[in-house]
Amino acid sequence: MKKLTFTILTVALILANQAMAQKSSEDFKYRRSSLSMILIESESFPNKEAVSASWNNYPFPDKYNQHDIETKSININSIQLTDTDLLDAGFLKDTLKKPLEILKAISALKPLRYLNEEQTMACALPTEKQEYQIKIDKVIKEQKLANQLVSTWFNLGDDGKFDMSLIQDRGFYNASELEASVAKGQSRGVAALGDAGEELIKNTFVTFTKLQFIENEPAARVIREAAKKSIREEMEGKPQALIDVALAGADKVYEKTKEGYSLWSKTWLYQLNWNDSIAAVFYNDLWSNPSELNKSDLFNLEFVGIQYNQSLVTFKLGEQRTQEQIIDLALVRNINNAFAKLQKQNEVFKPKMPIISTDPIIAQIGLKESIDAKTQFEVLEMVWDNEAGKTTWKSIGTCAVDKKAPIWDNRYNAGEETEPQKDSDGNTIIGTTLKGSKKIQPGMLIKIIK
Repeated sequence: MKKLTFTILTVALILANQAMAQKSSEDFKYRRSSLSMILIESESFPNKEAVSASWNNYPFPDKYNQHDIETKSININSIQLTDTDLLDAGFLKDTLKKPLEILKAISALKPLRYLNEEQTMACALPTEKQEYQIKIDKVIKEQKLANQLVSTWFNLGDDGKFDMSLIQDRGFYNASELEASVAKGQSRGVAALGDAGEELIKNTFVTFTKLQFIENEPAARVIREAAKKSIREEMEGKPQALIDVALAGADKVYEKTKEGYSLWSKTWLYQLNWNDSIAAVFYNDLWSNPSELNKSDLFNLEFVGIQYNQSLVTFKLGEQRTQEQIIDLALVRNINNAFAKLQKQNEVFKPKMPIISTDPIIAQIGLKESIDAKTQFEVLEMVWDNEAGKTTWKSIGTCAVDKKAPIWDNRYNAGEETEPQKDSDGNTIIGTTLKGSKKIQPGMLIKIIK
């Protein structure tokens, strides 16, 4: 094996052994994907200040590195789509001329733009879902979000210079050796940059999240009134005492469900497009001309997937929560669920998590990631690929949740202090216990199998 210009394997094993010996839940350092989260401001929230505060205080997903860029939020309603935008997105190109074609479009709830007064000719317009994505794509292009992501990776500062400190930190490279090798053009330095591109820069993601909070009380009130009307009609002629009991039951249901909010969210996931040809242009043309980065059209984001999610947060009888706590709890639950589903549905977005102990096998993944007793994982070992000149991940087998041990409850309870989770012997649970091969070692990573 060639001598690497970085010490990731040694660092990973040392940290793994420390974590295993200390049995603590401190952060375990390993190569994570990077993530920027952008809020789509498009609705009149019941309490906009509380919603904004809740979003800003959301515990950043610990399976990713927080990759801050200048753009934190966008006002989707301020973005106007032109016919050019619609044409670029594939609309306005096909004219519907036959009555049957127009009827089918109407029955499919497709918006139409009629081209004559008789409404015998029309073009299909994007649905609300499609319109949002076209607007997001327009923001990505106009605000050069991909360029912002690259700028953060290479720490383009006020001095107008790039540096490798963030790549060194997240990739566990030896900083002095890496920068010296890059400066001299040594093959090992170039290999390290290729490795960084594949393992770090390429795995950079952006989410765009649209939130819609709906107060539960109006819906609960409508349900109560409908229930009371039905009770009076069905129980007509029966003793008033029985009717009163039934009406009181409807009131109890109302009291139980009226508090709180329902949260509907849509989360769009994009990935930074980074490959060998883009890297070659960057290092050859832009590295020595950092001021050209923001003007470049070299970089772009690729759409990965979308997740719709709904959460209902209500009071329990006798429970006291502030409006801010209700909003906080709804948002945290909703976004956690959205991330868990996006991870399961999109291979590139699945996080890798380290094994922190092998006696028993433990990994810090749990209920927040929607793990259950049937969840299985692929076990990956980092190896050096001599032919490619960079690290790669080799599958050495699988492991599964140990059904005899409790699953780690790592969900965040907004505004509430909770006691540490204990097992049947009274030991603090710091991760989920797994069953697998004896070949599994601390520092290896696991990934959920779909």
